[in-house]
Amino acid sequence: MQAFLICCFLLTPLCAVAFTADQLTQEFDARRLTDQEKRLLQTGLAFAGAYNGLIDGAWGAGSQRALERFTEAEGGNAFVTNADAVVAALEAYSALDAEGWERQYNSVLDMSFLVPTEGLVEGGRSDVFYNLNVRGRSIGYSLTVQDAAGTVRLHQFTEASSVVDVYTVRRQEVWITSGRGADGVSLYTRSDFRRGQWSTIMLSASDRDAGAFAAITGSIAPGYAPAIGISPGLLSEGIETLAGLMQDSAPPVPHKAGPAAEDNRASVVSPAVGYGTGFLVSTAGDVLTNRHVIANCTSLSIDGQPAVVIAQDQTFDLALLRAEALAGTAPATFAQNPARLNSDVTVAGYPLPDLLGGLNVTRGAVTSLKGIGGDGINMQISAPVQPGNSGGPVINAAGQVVGVVVAKLDAAKVADLYDDIPQNVNFAIRGEIAKLFLAQNGVDPTIQAEGAGLAPEDLAELAKGFTRLITCN
Repeated sequence: MQAFLICCFLLTPLCAVAFTADQLTQEFDARRLTDQEKRLLQTGLAFAGAYNGLIDGAWGAGSQRALERFTEAEGGNAFVTNADAVVAALEAYSALDAEGWERQYNSVLDMSFLVPTEGLVEGGRSDVFYNLNVRGRSIGYSLTVQDAAGTVRLHQFTEASSVVDVYTVRRQEVWITSGRGADGVSLYTRSDFRRGQWSTIMLSASDRDAGAFAAITGSIAPGYAPAIGISPGLLSEGIETLAGLMQDSAPPVPHKAGPAAEDNRASVVSPAVGYGTGFLVSTAGDVLTNRHVIANCTSLSIDGQPAVVIAQDQTFDLALLRAEALAGTAPATFAQNPARLNSDVTVAGYPLPDLLGGLNVTRGAVTSLKGIGGDGINMQISAPVQPGNSGGPVINAAGQVVGVVVAKLDAAKVADLYDDIPQNVNFAIRGEIAKLFLAQNGVDPTIQAEGAGLAPEDLAELAKGFTRLITCN
């Protein structure tokens, strides 16, 4: 497994160092992993029947004990090595890949949870629920939005159906009831208070699907939660190291990466000063960019004017800056709707500013609505980008922002693995994620319904008005 993504930003490298053969035998320390890698491990342990907890990337005693149980079941002992964690990661990848499991966001419920994209089928119709089943499994999903009284009845039903002691959680905005029916089917009902109503997910499964059932229940989270998948880092590199040591008897190494965590992204080496791109999102001088653009800076400037960091989010790889000198400048307008597949897009930014000079504008299309491995935070674009484009706006034909440039595939490394050179495979954070991040941090972005398309020259002139060069010292 190689770190395919290159951050489009000139700064010191942030790549994780791979496990060497000697390190594989050392004691496992979860503190060296990213949250994305920890979520992957928790998911794999759940599928293996060793873990029954939240898949949240918080590695505590429960996660560690689960890894120990998994290792012992594989013939090892309670002394968990890095190699044991790599094997658990491979188990997770295999489980997720087999049926296309992804943590997806449901906009009706305003909740996220794991679903098998290759095996999900619509269930029987109901006046109350939207029902889903999993092909070849005993797993059933029932989704609904209810008022408080209706939600209480759902939990009372789950409690009354159980023939064992019921597990319950009763908090102001979260109710959970879990039990087991007389037929041996596990029952789980979770309700979250979202947007003034109660969103409920009811799950059922027999014992043969206990692992997948635990993974689903552990993955449920309010709002938009981080994707779950394999990502560049210690674990994915460790799989390659382990496979190399095992030679002909090596397990299959996954050749696709999941959503890249910010701390694992490769960068291009540069002098002490680095550059990135941002764009105005308010008349107060607020500028949106990538978090990795500003992660290691001691001071920042935007178009030469002093700037400060207002907010940042590692999961989304976004950061909000403010330069008071830019107050009063017209901000970018966001599109009301998400970008559509194959729609035309334009990217504006400052790639390689020491070499290329001023604003650079390229054109392309939305080639996929998801990132690597089904990552729902990013989308794929064909518009060429270079180091320095990170944080720049991706605009539609009407000049409205539909994304934020974040990364590109490392063509050389992909060619080494696949004997083929990828053409213009680049990634942008989806506009919906950017709008969510801004709203979470007190910025009310300008949003408009899509209007008439503009000429390419007019798009460039419009982007020039709100796109800014970020300098990092």
